[in-house]
Amino acid sequence: MHQDSTADKERSFRPAQLPERIDAATALLARQLAPILLCDKLEPFEPAVVGISHLKRGETSPSFKHMNPFTRAPNRTFSILEYAIWWNGDIQHLYELDHVWIYLNENNTPIHITASAHGEMIDISQSNWQDRQIRLFCEPGKHALAPTSAEIIEKRDWLNDVCTNPDKIIGFEIPTEFADHMSFLSPYDDFLAHDYLRKKCFTPSYSFEKSFDLSKVPFVSWGELEILIPRLLRDQTEQLRKNKKGIKAVLLDSGDTLIDEGTRIYSEDRENLVLSAKSIETSRQLLEGLKERGYLIALVADGLEQSFHNVLKKNGFWEKFDAISISENCGITKPSPRIFIEALMQLGLRREDTEHIVMLGDNLSRDIRGAKALGIKTVWLDGAPRHDKTPKDDLETPDYRITRPIELLDIIDQLEGEETVD
Repeated sequence: MHQDSTADKERSFRPAQLPERIDAATALLARQLAPILLCDKLEPFEPAVVGISHLKRGETSPSFKHMNPFTRAPNRTFSILEYAIWWNGDIQHLYELDHVWIYLNENNTPIHITASAHGEMIDISQSNWQDRQIRLFCEPGKHALAPTSAEIIEKRDWLNDVCTNPDKIIGFEIPTEFADHMSFLSPYDDFLAHDYLRKKCFTPSYSFEKSFDLSKVPFVSWGELEILIPRLLRDQTEQLRKNKKGIKAVLLDSGDTLIDEGTRIYSEDRENLVLSAKSIETSRQLLEGLKERGYLIALVADGLEQSFHNVLKKNGFWEKFDAISISENCGITKPSPRIFIEALMQLGLRREDTEHIVMLGDNLSRDIRGAKALGIKTVWLDGAPRHDKTPKDDLETPDYRITRPIELLDIIDQLEGEETVD
């Protein structure tokens, strides 16, 4: 048997080629010329790290794919100092990268400047220079750059809308080049991003009193920042998980919970296939109320997938679910924990999240027992006459009892209040 030498072992554990670090001369020049960003005094975000590139003629920007900065270069341009500014969020999404380009002559003296604004490049007047540092104005919440506050105030109506309207929140908006590195993102991560950004909504003051001197922000090479961005987003989502209080998801049964089993019409050609059924009164209002509150919703039900598709689709419920866990696909029925865990996995939730999850069902021996065994909070819908109404043991004893689906919203509001107090 071949035995690896020490050198072989060192090579085998050596990481893939790392990006070049920013050299000392470039870092010093970049700090001397670093822009100062003038922001709204209520601005909720800040620059976290800056990726520096020193571009020579013939080189394109490694981080700005929309346009080559040299197309805007004066004749005397020898090189361009590029600042790729990573913020810790945008009022609509967590990915936020903006740019400033300083055009230098052969003596490294600034002769021109451009900046990014929603994928475009804008020219900045030399009058913005003070003590070798450029002053740039940032759109509140959005961070597109401008030479004066007037250009930003002209967009007041639009900015007020995006900064105050939760319906404008996107959550995660990841460029294609980072998509493969962000495969860890789940529906729950997106839920957390929406929840976090809703709390950041604000009405801009248009008083640009808050400033960020980029010379005091950490500098890295663009290659390093390119690797760092997925890690920063991952760390941010993990921190959001740790900070999140309250209900994280709602699991729902279907039969006699949302849909009246007494109205089911079966297929004559396939056994147990339900073609249609009517919804229970207030079940529609329940789903709409959960969605208005921003909760993730999963269907956890026993039966054929096509049955649920037929019935829930016709009632306008199918699209309300963020995850579907059905016994036909799981290979096992409730109260097995597997069918509940499958729903959690689809949502991106973990076993330690179960105490912050609510299950609503009508069957004590299946819905309540299965969910309660995992530590999930249980709500029993005591409405239909088709199942036993007497719990056999503690696992079949629900945490809450309701008689109409809509009452679940009151239970959730109560639970949210208790979490906040804690």
